[in-house]
Amino acid sequence: MHFHFDQLKLLVKKTQLPTIAVVAANDAAVMQALKDASLHVSFKCVLIGDALVIKKLLVKYPLDAEVIHELDLIKMSSLAVELVRKQQADVIMKGLIDTKYLLKAVVDSTSGIKKATVLSHVALLQFPNKYSLIATDCAMNINPDLPTKWALIMNAVMVAKCLKVNQPKVGIVSAVEKVNPKIISTTDAIALKQQHQDSGDTSFLLDGPFAIDNLVSLDAVKHKGINSAVAGIADVLLFPELISANVFYKTSVFLANAIVAGIIVGATVPIILTSRADSALSKMYAILLAMVVSQCN
Repeated sequence: MHFHFDQLKLLVKKTQLPTIAVVAANDAAVMQALKDASLHVSFKCVLIGDALVIKKLLVKYPLDAEVIHELDLIKMSSLAVELVRKQQADVIMKGLIDTKYLLKAVVDSTSGIKKATVLSHVALLQFPNKYSLIATDCAMNINPDLPTKWALIMNAVMVAKCLKVNQPKVGIVSAVEKVNPKIISTTDAIALKQQHQDSGDTSFLLDGPFAIDNLVSLDAVKHKGINSAVAGIADVLLFPELISANVFYKTSVFLANAIVAGIIVGATVPIILTSRADSALSKMYAILLAMVVSQCN
């Protein structure tokens, strides 16, 4: 994918003063990420959590922020969702809180903000050779069935389009290129391609199954004699299940030195769920990506 993280910095400057609601903001790492992001774009924060701790952190990490004191994890999650429903927040960010509390409020059937059929993790990765791509789903959906895989594609394509990628090329990852009834990802690939053809949606391309080398290497494509508009130049990688996606994600970061920005999409606003293992740079880029996605439609 011909996309560089410097382009993300340019896109985020076009956003209209977004507001980030941070759940359990009494976390120095999160505050540092927000401060780093503020060097590239102006935004507002609503910091929910232990007000005494948050105000001390604001001395070290000054931000344009409103502080809401709340110690109950369930209530602070509900407060963030309520801000979104009232159109007073454009992004939700997880702080020092278990993901389950936050997502329970997001998907609540009466007061939640779930929009798409599936919430999914979308990761934007850039490698040292400047090659970049989107991978899904590296953190949420464990063993997606066909309808879920289609939803993952829709969510990832939406993010790609927000990044101004014209007609995103989606590659369905497997271990082989030939259909094998014993490898579900290959039979699912055929079904997904048929669904794409039946939909008549020409705003993105879809092909597979492919071993991953034939999605990211034109040399591998040439060697195998593969003819596909997606092979070798995929913008989006759809992985068969969470394990392979998560291994790819973490191997890319820790062994291939990729920069990564990951967000949850499928709600009415993007959700930033950073891990303590994420670098400060990745956390900052996740914030920038979420702000761009929040205002691209």
